[in-house]
Amino acid sequence: MAREQGARIHFKGTSLSPAHETIRSLASRARRLYVRKVPVAPTGPPILLYHRVCRDDDLPASEFAVTAAVFREQMRYLAGAGYYTPRLSEVLTWNGGMPRTHKTPVVLTFDDGYADNFENALPILQEFGFTAAVFLVLDLTRRFTWWGSMASLRAPLLMPRDIRTMETAGVEFGSHSVNHPSLTLLGESELADELARSRELLGSIVERPLPVLAYPYGDVNQRVKEAVRRTGYAAALAVNSGPLAVHADLFEIRRILITNRSDVVYMRLKLSGADKLYRWSKWKVREGLRWTKRSSRGASA
Repeated sequence: MAREQGARIHFKGTSLSPAHETIRSLASRARRLYVRKVPVAPTGPPILLYHRVCRDDDLPASEFAVTAAVFREQMRYLAGAGYYTPRLSEVLTWNGGMPRTHKTPVVLTFDDGYADNFENALPILQEFGFTAAVFLVLDLTRRFTWWGSMASLRAPLLMPRDIRTMETAGVEFGSHSVNHPSLTLLGESELADELARSRELLGSIVERPLPVLAYPYGDVNQRVKEAVRRTGYAAALAVNSGPLAVHADLFEIRRILITNRSDVVYMRLKLSGADKLYRWSKWKVREGLRWTKRSSRGASA
């Protein structure tokens, strides 16, 4: 690591320069904001991330699944707290601003395209007058999950007829690739093929395909973002990376993972902006460490 001037601090066992002290203080600020119930500065609506919405008696041991009962309580909380769900396509046209309304916008997104999104999530969304955007893994020759840790679960995926029914009900659909690979690990030709084919396949299923990609596993780097832009996507969604503001980088839009909890404390934490700020500060620390290592290698070369 390159030598730096001034005192050093320690953050979770890692020695950091004074330049990182502000980042660490943001994590503390996030916790204080939550405890005091003070909203953070507007950065666009929170974008929540779901995967599966399972039957109440069929919850797998996974942070990527919620039960239908918990999902209903989460939606009940949103409705009771004065939230509404604009379409993602609408939010992307706001260009950093938000319309003046007595309600608060929140965007609901679902990754992978599970059959239970149609069977369990859609009726609950309709119950509360909400909508969402679903990002599909688009190899439709496969009817069950086959990628990564999801392969062993063999969770059923959406059929084209159910996708069309959901679109008619107001749900938007975007791409989550064809085969759910980590895009950062692909060569140039494989990457280009995944991005182009997923757009083509999506357009063959729905009438109004959303020109937005959700990165598989949330994995993204500058090379991937440039390829996504070249392929004609208008935006792309990450998970725990990207700036705080939705429109600060349309090709790395940060989302908030929602798990199987619906208590008021949990929902307030996720929606207040405090959790988002805390996770953003951790991401900035990691980015800073990577930059320092690259600089150190360059200085020693």
